[in-house]
Amino acid sequence: MPVRPLARILIACLLAAVPHANAADLTPAAQGSTSGGPGAAVPASRQATRIGIIPLRGAIDDVTAESVDRRVQLALDEGAQAIVLELDTPGGDLMSTLRICDAVKSRLPANTVAWVHPHAYSAGAIIALSAREIVMSPSAAMGDAAPVQAVPGLGMLPLPAAERAKVESPVVAEVVDSARRRGYDERLVASFVRLGQPLWLAERTDGSARAIIDAQEHSALFGSGSAFESVDIPAPAEADPPLLPFIQKLSQAAPSPSAVLDRPDLEPQRGREALGAGDRGQWRLVGQIVGPEQLLVVYPDEARALKLASAVIANDGDLAAWFGATTLTRYEESWSEALVRFLTSWPVRIALIAVLLISFFIEASSPGLGIFGAISLVALLLLTGAPALLGLAQWWPALAVACGLLLILAEVVLFPGMAVPAIAGGILVLVGLLASFVTRDLSTPAGQSQLASAVATVLGGCFAAGVGIWIAGRILPRTRGAARLVLAAEAGVASGPPDREAPARDALRVGDVGRAVTDLRPAGRADFGCGPVDAQSIGEWLQAGTRVRVVSLRPGSCEVDRCDEPATAVQATRHDGSAGGATQ
Repeated sequence: MPVRPLARILIACLLAAVPHANAADLTPAAQGSTSGGPGAAVPASRQATRIGIIPLRGAIDDVTAESVDRRVQLALDEGAQAIVLELDTPGGDLMSTLRICDAVKSRLPANTVAWVHPHAYSAGAIIALSAREIVMSPSAAMGDAAPVQAVPGLGMLPLPAAERAKVESPVVAEVVDSARRRGYDERLVASFVRLGQPLWLAERTDGSARAIIDAQEHSALFGSGSAFESVDIPAPAEADPPLLPFIQKLSQAAPSPSAVLDRPDLEPQRGREALGAGDRGQWRLVGQIVGPEQLLVVYPDEARALKLASAVIANDGDLAAWFGATTLTRYEESWSEALVRFLTSWPVRIALIAVLLISFFIEASSPGLGIFGAISLVALLLLTGAPALLGLAQWWPALAVACGLLLILAEVVLFPGMAVPAIAGGILVLVGLLASFVTRDLSTPAGQSQLASAVATVLGGCFAAGVGIWIAGRILPRTRGAARLVLAAEAGVASGPPDREAPARDALRVGDVGRAVTDLRPAGRADFGCGPVDAQSIGEWLQAGTRVRVVSLRPGSCEVDRCDEPATAVQATRHDGSAGGATQ
């Protein structure tokens, strides 16, 4: 079950002293001018004295959605009369985007404006369309909202046609709903998402109205011979005629009440009828909006000509003048939200999985050490606990990973060679790690995309862990630092620098027989009559007291295996024929 109540308490504690806002008192003298011109009248529906600005920077994700809810509520509690979503984003997670759009339409104040400053691609464009109005900075760009699938390490992957249609459907439904609410042209906003929908801007020959037309209307009005020629749309002018949006749902109805309330400056028209051959000669072509193989991207002038943007806002002063405001306050993401985003990024998760598995291996192979066990526990807590801070995780994935590691440990300590606990533990660890990444229903495209990312991330972490375990098992036991970490206290001797053991190791020969003085899992210590030395089992993990035989010698350590010969008067025989080793 979600851990939201605990998360809210933790976040409240963490954010008690967070500097959340930068406020500026703007006197009329400090206010800039907008594209509407200095001194332009501010509509009553837009008028606000105190403005709360919510910056949305970088990729949109679950952390962003949680953060927007928190910051908006904080702004409202401090008296904000309007909310500005300041967008600078390349895109992001679909479900998080839809969640923010739902909040804008149902829970945020009616006076919520999107400021594209400077870029709102993909998820940013979808969020901008959900706001009451859109304003853009002078060099801003907005659009290109086709859904894509990204897998860590593999980049963008192509989607099959059926899957693409399935993923596109909720996105198109969202932007079309925004168009119907705000008075935009449905086909125009859909071209942010779908390819193969060329559009043009046409104007009545008497200059009374404009309309956005598709390929079928283009052919009906201008004939097939003139189809698909590209003409740039001129910059907007004050004398431009009104745009008649194509709103299919309202084509036979009165103007949308929500459009009247949300866009009082646009004088919304009822959805126009489709144009046909009977309208030929009554329209002229103004310019092409988007080609058949393009996704729509608009810049300030084009956005204003198409009635997507209301104004060009260059800075805070212009924004204050546009609202008629005296105070602007920015509500930034908190440090804890930024930390959660960092910890849940796929490179960090790969690293945490590798640290978790490597530390667990070292701890299990060096019983009683404790240090690496603590590191493994910290890695597990970061993997599963970071999303839980914002209510983005459930408790059972962490429990599954913990139980899996305990089963693997039981295989090592209690049931060596049994294999069943280790296999069951490995499955639990894998399932728990995968589940910690997936927060969506697996029957949905979003859930399936999360699962694909989870599999790639976990496999990457396991591969990195495998390399690390190989290094830890083969190289570290022979290093000076690792030798000091081996628990000599269990052998009843004091640990010391590796060079003190050099005489004992030099006296060893392949075939010498001795006893393990610590558990060999697989590394530990053994005594062959010349004093305890570092040893590593090449077969099963062996308990302290087990008789072992040297099978190979390496710098700083020796490799041993169980010796099953009778324990009475066994004399190890060197390969050169001389007697040596320990008599057991």
